[in-house]
Amino acid sequence: MTIGLLKELGIKLGMGRSDLLRIISTAPKRYKVYQIPKRRGGTRTIAQPSRELKAIQRVLLKAVLSKFPVHAAATGYVENRSILDNAVAHMSSRVLLKLDFRDFFPSIVPDDWRRLARAKFVDLDEDEVWLSTMILFWGQKSTTPRCLSIGAPTSPMLSNIVMYSLDVRLAEAAAATNTTYTRYADDITASGPTIEDVRQFEAYAREIVGRSVSPQLTFNDQKRGIYSSGQRRMVTGLVLTPSNSVSIGRERKRLISSMLDHWIKDSLDNERKARLKGLLAFCIAAEPAFVSRLRAKYGDGPVNDVLRYHIVRKGPPPRQAGKSSS
Repeated sequence: MTIGLLKELGIKLGMGRSDLLRIISTAPKRYKVYQIPKRRGGTRTIAQPSRELKAIQRVLLKAVLSKFPVHAAATGYVENRSILDNAVAHMSSRVLLKLDFRDFFPSIVPDDWRRLARAKFVDLDEDEVWLSTMILFWGQKSTTPRCLSIGAPTSPMLSNIVMYSLDVRLAEAAAATNTTYTRYADDITASGPTIEDVRQFEAYAREIVGRSVSPQLTFNDQKRGIYSSGQRRMVTGLVLTPSNSVSIGRERKRLISSMLDHWIKDSLDNERKARLKGLLAFCIAAEPAFVSRLRAKYGDGPVNDVLRYHIVRKGPPPRQAGKSSS
């Protein structure tokens, strides 16, 4: 067995070869699994890797995954890209199409990664392909790697890597139909000047995704929608306004202002304090001008105190304000 990848992991983690191989050989089973509620009902399965496995995954993320290309249309989990970038791309369009992939992370399987790992974006031999597959994929109670998990630090980046070829084809379909295409994790957004344009893109997109061998994905048609400029248009939690700007929305602004007022009066419990911190962090990324208005109204002190608040978690983490993948 080549020691290239294994040696790099050992050096970065300060671990010996035998200890690394012991962890990696059972890595797909080293996950804590729990359920969190979805906003629209039902639950989402979170599989959190063990502390040792998570440390290995983070090294692999920097040493290997970061060398693969990610398409410009991918706005989720990419450095210097955000939900704001995802929304801004569509703010001047009249018609918006929203599509969603069903079971996105669990649909990405080891063969999708092996295909890429052998494509020579990076220099991995067959033993290293096996090592990385064991590290990256959850076994669903087995030591056999089966799919990506929601909860591993490598899953978001790996999903973007696997989606690259599909993103290329979907972006080409957008160019051919006078539309704009972006993807944030499992959310596809396309926009254009007319309903006919976005419907033509949708027809192409369904054909492209249906023919894809790697990855094999399906759309969740319960989340499909087309919205015109006269309707409420939202992209990854942000509102596209009639004046061609992006906003977090009036309801969310009222909620944040009310919660900040309760914070100052010391009438929030720990769970709501944690939620307020997440909402403010969301605003900083999505509509920083609103945070400036909060500072002018309430002062810098309360806003800074919220952002510095240390969240003490007992069990699964609370939901954040942004979009999570399904």
